Amino acid sequence: MVNELRIAVVGVGRIGFTHAEHLARRVRGARLIAVTTSRPGRADEVLRACGAVPVYPNLDLLLESESLDGVVIASSTSAHVDNVERCAAAGLHILCEKPLSLDLEGCDRAVSAADAAGVKLMIGHVRQFDSGNLEAKKLIDEGAIGRPVLYRSISGDMDPPPASFADLGVSGGLILDSMYHDIYLGRWLMDDEVVRVFGEGGALIDEGVRSAGDVDNAVVSLRFASGSMGTLTASRVTRYGHDVRGEVIGDEGAVQIGRYRHTPVRLMDRNGVHHDMAHTTPERMGEAFVTMLQAFVDCVRLDSDPPVAHADGRATVAVAVAATRSIQTGIPVKIEEI
Repeated sequence: MVNELRIAVVGVGRIGFTHAEHLARRVRGARLIAVTTSRPGRADEVLRACGAVPVYPNLDLLLESESLDGVVIASSTSAHVDNVERCAAAGLHILCEKPLSLDLEGCDRAVSAADAAGVKLMIGHVRQFDSGNLEAKKLIDEGAIGRPVLYRSISGDMDPPPASFADLGVSGGLILDSMYHDIYLGRWLMDDEVVRVFGEGGALIDEGVRSAGDVDNAVVSLRFASGSMGTLTASRVTRYGHDVRGEVIGDEGAVQIGRYRHTPVRLMDRNGVHHDMAHTTPERMGEAFVTMLQAFVDCVRLDSDPPVAHADGRATVAVAVAATRSIQTGIPVKIEEI
């Protein structure tokens, strides 16, 4: 067993910054060694939050300068495969934020690079590590709701991303970037494969998203191999907060996941009932991020298999690509066509 993993974070945007904070403070058996960012202002924020760690402007300088055991890749999705290949070639174990790639060919390249180098590659499916989702999965597997027949999910961010991020060639767009979580959870909770999708979407509110060729609201219907169904909704503009909820209905009951309140407090006065709500993914999934990072560190230290299988990440990308195509063409798409 390796006593302590020396880990760097590649890209400290919103999620990468969260990873760096947790590695610096809360993950056992790991030490944050360095981060990369091309934004000087972000470097100052990292130093204030994480202590005096080196900040490099790019991956090349990081790999040349530091002795590492692993990396957390939180760069833009369009750079994931290249970064995985370079880090694998350097002999580093890798936790790569979802999705692994914008397409299936990229997923296969990344997995092949990790296999050839003999390093572990785990995909950052944070919602799998959320306590609510873990308990729901346990209940479903125990038969508490009978046979699952219907999956429903809601995902919403308060504000849309900049047009540069909404670009389908950078993030994959609303479906591959955001609804990806709901697709992955659907396959995992239902323990079933998606065989067909039909999606509709539109850039109904944000001009930046519209100019990038993406949609800011979408509804996608799923058909599973067993005949079960799913309905997914995603929005870039849930102004009231970061809304993440799900439900699985079975022939003997149902399980619901998620909450509106961030803190368990309600204020009641003459004007009604009031409570707060999580505004960001790190707020809503804070503990799940720590649990996910700990799982990655533990699988490397104990030389065990990563808890997120490559095949699940690839299958989720396939469904997301199919759903995006359905929205663009207006017709159902079979997953086998991707």
